Amino acid sequence: MSIDEATPQSSDAPAYGRFPQPDEPDHRGRDWSPDWHEVAGRLLTHLDEDTTDSLPSTLTVPVDDYLDPLRWEREVESLFRRGPVVTALSGHLPETGSYRAVEIAGVPVLTVRQDDGGVKAFVNSCRHRGALLAEEGCGQTRRFTCPYHAWSYDIEGGLRGISGRAKFGDVDTDTHGLTELACAERSGMVFTVLTPGAELDVDDWLGGYDTALDMLGLAGMELLDERHLIGPNWKVAYDGYLDGYHLDILHKDTLGVDTMGNVMTWDAWGPHQRVAFARRVTPELRDIPSDEWQPAKHVGFVHTVFPHVSVAGNGGRGAMVSQLLPGPTPDRSRTIQTHLIAADADDEERAATLKRADFLEWVVNEEDYRTGLGIQSALGSGANTEFTFGRNEPGNQTFHRSVDEFLDSTPVERPFRK
Repeated sequence: MSIDEATPQSSDAPAYGRFPQPDEPDHRGRDWSPDWHEVAGRLLTHLDEDTTDSLPSTLTVPVDDYLDPLRWEREVESLFRRGPVVTALSGHLPETGSYRAVEIAGVPVLTVRQDDGGVKAFVNSCRHRGALLAEEGCGQTRRFTCPYHAWSYDIEGGLRGISGRAKFGDVDTDTHGLTELACAERSGMVFTVLTPGAELDVDDWLGGYDTALDMLGLAGMELLDERHLIGPNWKVAYDGYLDGYHLDILHKDTLGVDTMGNVMTWDAWGPHQRVAFARRVTPELRDIPSDEWQPAKHVGFVHTVFPHVSVAGNGGRGAMVSQLLPGPTPDRSRTIQTHLIAADADDEERAATLKRADFLEWVVNEEDYRTGLGIQSALGSGANTEFTFGRNEPGNQTFHRSVDEFLDSTPVERPFRK
């Protein structure tokens, strides 16, 4: 079901009324049905009343949370190596033998489409002497061959060839296959736990959020282009993806031309979140019968998947999926912008989407990350000992509280949260 298909289409669709912020914005583990129409109404209500979705109070976050190397190491270990992360999109793996190789939190991972249509994930490392089997990126193959000594593996991870085997000696091929990682595909994403031997219950992890993600249509899209960006500390970078407060300030001549700042709706599924922004054209809905509303045109959505994915798109024809990954040091991160497009898109639509990709790469690099790197350079100055997230920044507050909750699962000293 797409966004427009989820919009009431009957002649007796409800007229525009008041749609307040839900009393229970966290949908995790509860029944949920598509609500794009209600989200549009919530935005109209905020515009009428000069309000936005908010929390009861502000939240202070110690600046040291962005600086402390011990905390950063615990974040990498707890969130990125022990918790589910997205290692590939369905669009990266269109056919049998399609693979994506990427490094996340120091772990090289290989995600591969299988003969039965399923997926498997492996540590991208030969079992002989550990060399990478595939360079970072996407490809298609029936066999991975180590560039060091030419040991080879099939797409199921089995060891199938040992060069010069008669001279090498005895090897138990059954115990020297690639090291497999738990993974599962949902909503156009492949979720993987990077710790060998760990288990994954993806349905429990998503808590029903896949129902909302399914409406984006990612599973039916194909890979168009990919960009790589360098940013500040991963949390400094991620803060911007949940923040509607800055849209018409930092981005006044770019995203702010189309999107309003400080007017948004917010819904959560545990640590996963969906924010929707009012567009300059949103007020037009007041003069349009509700059964003719087109939320795909009038609402701007961002879906985040904790701890490191942001999806910008309203479903249907395309989306930009951003993977935020911790860098080699606490003060840097890496972002992979993956642009997906409908499989039946024509040349004109593809060209327009590539032009949009150029625009978004520039905005993130020159506005978001330029600002973020400036923040990073000043963090250790002592000018600020804590940052305050406003009531109007519920996504940011929820993100930082979620990080703390996951760190609580391992012994770590951290400042007390007010």
